[in-house]
Amino acid sequence: MRRCALFATLLSFAGCLQSESGSDVDGPTWHAEVAPLLADRCGACHTDGGIAPFSVQTYDDAAPWASAMADSVQSGRMPPFFATESDECDMQIDFLDDVRLSDEEKTLLSDWADAGAPQGDPATAAPTPMREVNHLENPDAVVKLPQPFEVSGDRDIYQCFRVEVGNTEDIWLTGLEVIPDNDLVVHHVLVWNDPEDNSAQRAGADGSYRCSGQPDVWPSELVAAWTPGGSPTRSPEGSGSLFHPGAVLVVNVHYHPTGTTTEIDQTEVALTWTDEQPANHTTWYLMDIPFGAESDGQFQIPAGEAAHTETVSLTVPNLIPWDLPVFAITPHMHYLGTEMLVTQRSDDGDTCLIHAPNYRFDFQTQYVYDRNSGQLPVISPGDTIDVRCTYDNSPSNPFLDLQLEAAGESNPHDVGWGEETGDEMCMAMVGLLIPPIDWLQIAGGF
Repeated sequence: MRRCALFATLLSFAGCLQSESGSDVDGPTWHAEVAPLLADRCGACHTDGGIAPFSVQTYDDAAPWASAMADSVQSGRMPPFFATESDECDMQIDFLDDVRLSDEEKTLLSDWADAGAPQGDPATAAPTPMREVNHLENPDAVVKLPQPFEVSGDRDIYQCFRVEVGNTEDIWLTGLEVIPDNDLVVHHVLVWNDPEDNSAQRAGADGSYRCSGQPDVWPSELVAAWTPGGSPTRSPEGSGSLFHPGAVLVVNVHYHPTGTTTEIDQTEVALTWTDEQPANHTTWYLMDIPFGAESDGQFQIPAGEAAHTETVSLTVPNLIPWDLPVFAITPHMHYLGTEMLVTQRSDDGDTCLIHAPNYRFDFQTQYVYDRNSGQLPVISPGDTIDVRCTYDNSPSNPFLDLQLEAAGESNPHDVGWGEETGDEMCMAMVGLLIPPIDWLQIAGGF
């Protein structure tokens, strides 16, 4: 079998690939084994017009990238699902929608690339249904920011938008999907329930107001979030977030201007709900410094450090009257972040909630526990949650240039905690199940 020489570019590599047909190919072929695997694990992003740089819909699309694909899956860079078991994390429950490849599947892609990416026999091609983008299905409403918002300058902007839903009776939100309108400038989005519409007193004529990383109104409750690479927020079956008539959403958008252009954004939020009270209420909590977590020292990432660690910890107050099952968790850091480990410490010992050793800012997936594979982790009053974050503030970090640009710097520099893109964070957002009560009446104690 002919093998291709490795040229300097993928383009020249593509020109050397041989399209083999027939049944005498020794090893995996596109039609028999590779196409079904790539369609199932990679098809949602690697499609025509998708967010990935190439498609895997056809042999001609995928074959030029055979070696690059094999390398990326062997290294763990792809698919972008970075939670894993490790020596530090013995998970007792699986995650839903886990697209990681097994060792055998990784070997299959490597063998295919090493063999020159043979095509095989189209007459015996296996079915290749493409994985679909994970959108919220059949939303009950799609609401948008009240007016288009202009984003310019060279400083990050936190803007809060008062958004009416229009319900005339109690509903329980079961799904929210943030749909960024302009991902050139949308850094992340938090969606809050403002049950007393206190944001009306702050919003200007355009329905928005400048705010911090929070809605800056009380009471309020976090009900959804979007980060790059994120999925819709869905409540587990039999749960939802109570939303009264007259309540509004506060959509808190963190904008990171380009510094050279004026951009327009009018982000949307798709919603699903039920009008029947579910068995459990869902709420979200940000385990971070502004929300009660404490750092293990001065939060500072030294210039040049390739593996600097910071830890923030939160002890659940004993006045919380119930145990809190955790149904989902989302790690969040910025460009320097490379690894996160979240551990629960209790009288019964330590429990790993998530380990993401290959964290990437552009794929901040929401990890949802699969309740059919084990018991949900349960946080009890008095337990401590440790969020350990590792950062690479050295030239070995491929995202360092983006961090320097965001910070307005030209060389690596000491980086501290902060809400701007050029700063850093060490935060885990956790989805919690609580009894079916009006959570906002007692949330002030958490």
